[in-house]
Amino acid sequence: MKEKYVVFDFETTGFSAQKNEIIQIGAVKYDENDVEIARFNQLVKNQRSYVSSEITKLTGIRPADLLNQPTLEEILPKFLAFIKDHLLVAHNAPFDVSFLYQAIIDCALSGVEAFRVYDTLTESKRLLTMSSYALENFKSVLGMEELRSHDALNDCLITAKLYQYLQKIEYSEELAFAKEADQLDLFGEMTDEITVELRRELHLPITKALVYYHQDEQRRWHRLEVVGIHIERTYSTGASLTIRLYDGEKVAIHSDFLKEMQKANFVSQMEED
Repeated sequence: MKEKYVVFDFETTGFSAQKNEIIQIGAVKYDENDVEIARFNQLVKNQRSYVSSEITKLTGIRPADLLNQPTLEEILPKFLAFIKDHLLVAHNAPFDVSFLYQAIIDCALSGVEAFRVYDTLTESKRLLTMSSYALENFKSVLGMEELRSHDALNDCLITAKLYQYLQKIEYSEELAFAKEADQLDLFGEMTDEITVELRRELHLPITKALVYYHQDEQRRWHRLEVVGIHIERTYSTGASLTIRLYDGEKVAIHSDFLKEMQKANFVSQMEED
């Protein structure tokens, strides 16, 4: 069934969600019929990292462009409201999702809904044959050569067209498969049991209890036991998870970040960063 979705993209000061930060947020919202209904495009003031000359060359964003822009703390609640109740679509989604999770932690936000994410990079590798799956290489295929790459909003428009293209291919494949099977079960039985096999798949410790850390409004760290894990979607690198905590709360998190939380020095490392 088709559904509403938001294509989003971040430009950042580097590749580490913990050490670098978001400097541009782009997002485009679509209805169930792939009709654009809203846009979100905002530069974000950097606070803990520099905009290098390499980043400026790549994105066109100069340090001076960010001086009078709002901070992430001001912008993030508006962005979360924009994407609420929508499927999220991104190219190389684990990268952008890791920055989104880190931003939520840095801004000490609570009660954020679990994210559902579609990665066009992973799906294009599954459905298409290309010499390179970098987003800019799809521009000629999709007839969008005029758009400048590594601009968050432009990249959203390219990703949206790619998503729509992939959906048509996938729908055709599903129709063909449905002729041969009465029922298509993609994910099997829904479960959040933490098995040894699941721990190994996600590269989590085998023997000790799994933990999740979050900060309150006073920036104090709290440690909660993880009692359930459900894989929402797998990617070429890691997976999107919904974890169930000891107090019953459910939290969306990327598998790589959950793995980082199991390290003994996680809190001290976060405070240093």
